[in-house]
Amino acid sequence: VRTDKYHFSEKISADEDVEMSIQSTLQTKATRTDITDRPAQEGDSVVIDYEGKLDGVAFDGGTADNQELSIENSGYIPGFAESIVGMKVGETKDCPMTFPEDYKAAELAGADVVFTITVNECWEQIPAELNDEFAKNNNYESVDALYEGIRANYQLMNEQEAQSDAEYQLLQQIIAASTFDINQEEIDLYVDQMMEYHGNIASSYYGVDLETYVVNALGMDLETYKAQCETSGLFKLQETLVKRAIAKAEALEISDEEYEAGMESYAAYYGYTDTAEFETAIGKEEIVDQLLMDKATALIFDNAVAEEAE
Repeated sequence: VRTDKYHFSEKISADEDVEMSIQSTLQTKATRTDITDRPAQEGDSVVIDYEGKLDGVAFDGGTADNQELSIENSGYIPGFAESIVGMKVGETKDCPMTFPEDYKAAELAGADVVFTITVNECWEQIPAELNDEFAKNNNYESVDALYEGIRANYQLMNEQEAQSDAEYQLLQQIIAASTFDINQEEIDLYVDQMMEYHGNIASSYYGVDLETYVVNALGMDLETYKAQCETSGLFKLQETLVKRAIAKAEALEISDEEYEAGMESYAAYYGYTDTAEFETAIGKEEIVDQLLMDKATALIFDNAVAEEAE
C-alpha cells in the first residue's frame, strides 16, 4: 500500500457552539424551584402517577407511580406530556390520546386510550446567572475568560474532529484502491460483538431487549441496525489491514520510548493507574500493534494535502 498524497476538506468551527455550551452549563447548575401556586407549563418537570386504559381496561405497561418527566422532553407518546400542561399539584385528570400507528406493541398501535394522570410534584429549573462568580466556580477568572476557554476547547475539539474526518476520508481512498481477503465470519464476529455491547446497555441501563433499544434509542429497525454493523465491521477490518500493510511497507518500528509513552497514554485512557497492570491485561504485542497502526495513520495524514471545500 502506497502512502502518496491525498486530499481532504477542512471543517470550520462556529461560535454558536460556544454559546450553546455555556448556556448548557448554566442549565446544569440550575436551581430547582418547586411550584405550588400555578399550573404546570412547558419547561416544567413533574412527578406523576398514571394508569392507561384501553376500552376501560388497564393495559400492560400503562401504569406507573412516581414517574419523573420533563414536559418539554418527556419521551412519552405524543399528547401524553402535553396533557399535563395546565394541571396543578394534587390534581387528577382523565386524558384521552391515541397511540402512534407504528407503535411497537401491535395491540396498542393506533389505539384510542385514556390515561388517568395525577400530578404529585411540579418544579422549574432556574438557570444559574452568568457572572464572574459563576466563571470562578468553573475555574475561570471572569466571564470573558470563560468564553475564551470554552472557545479554545471547541477549537481543539473541532481540529481533532477535522483530523478524524480527514483520516477517515484518506483511509476510504486507500481502501477503495486496495484488495482484501476478508471472510464473512470475521464480519459476523464484529456484528455479534456490537449486538452484545448494545444488548448489555439495553438490559443494564434501560431494562429492555436489544430490539426495543435499537428502535427507540437509535431510531432504526433491527435489520437496518445489523446492516450498519456489517458496514462498520467491514470498514474496521479493512482499516486494520491497510494500516498494518502501511506499517510493514514503510518498515515502521516502535522505540522503547515510544512504547512507554504510548502505553501510558492508552492506560490512562482506559482508566488504568498502573501501566504494568494495563500491559498484563492487554498484552505487549497488542499494544505494539496498535501503536504501529497509530504511526501508520500519522504517516498517511502527514503525506496528505489539505484543500478548502468548494
